[in-house]
Amino acid sequence: MTDNEKKRIKKANDFILGKLKRGESLSTVPPEATWFPPRPIQKKDLTKLYITKEPKKTSLSLVTGDDNEESETR
Repeated sequence: MTDNEKKRIKKANDFILGKLKRGESLSTVPPEATWFPPRPIQKKDLTKLYITKEPKKTSLSLVTGDDNEESETR
């Protein structure tokens, strides 16, 4: 290292140590600059996705016995 590089490094270190002794922030970027804005709330209309129709009325039957006889249930 040359004398100029050593002087530059010492000056930078003294600057940082001075900030540390004074209680100043050592960050080069303020924390506020790294905050992301909150995401927007998107409301979804599910009626467009799921079209509701009248359910088909089906009759239920019960299969019983070995002959697969059907008897209507109420």
